[in-house]
Amino acid sequence: MQMKISQALATLLLLAVGVSALAETEVGPQYSVKTKVWMDGELRGTPELVVQAESDAMIENRSGDDAWRMHVLIEAPDESENAMDGAIWIKLGIEQEADGEWEFLTDTMLGLPPGQTGSISVVDEGVEIATPENANLFVEVTVQPVADAQ
Repeated sequence: MQMKISQALATLLLLAVGVSALAETEVGPQYSVKTKVWMDGELRGTPELVVQAESDAMIENRSGDDAWRMHVLIEAPDESENAMDGAIWIKLGIEQEADGEWEFLTDTMLGLPPGQTGSISVVDEGVEIATPENANLFVEVTVQPVADAQ
């Protein structure tokens, strides 16, 4: 009788481990996303969030009358793209609130190795090198796997 209970417990344990491993592979890795956002030369926020790979996430920041939001999607490159090990695609879309309505500002896709910082910007015509001080919009983003971020 004790042998059957031990076998049943061992079977349940193996099933639990299998379900846990399956859930982990279905969910995919998580990434820490750290951002700095400047608008019209002024730092408007440094939000951070954890993003599940292949799932949409959004950062929204309100400061007085100003508001902006950024949509974030992280994807692994296809094998055919010959990306370096660990590199990821970061898709960003940024909107600004004006008169109670959200206005599209820009979107882009950055390819970065984890831990490196990338940037996107919107500048007036004639500006050759964008900086946080001279851009209408300047965003720095650093992404790395959650396990590496701690």
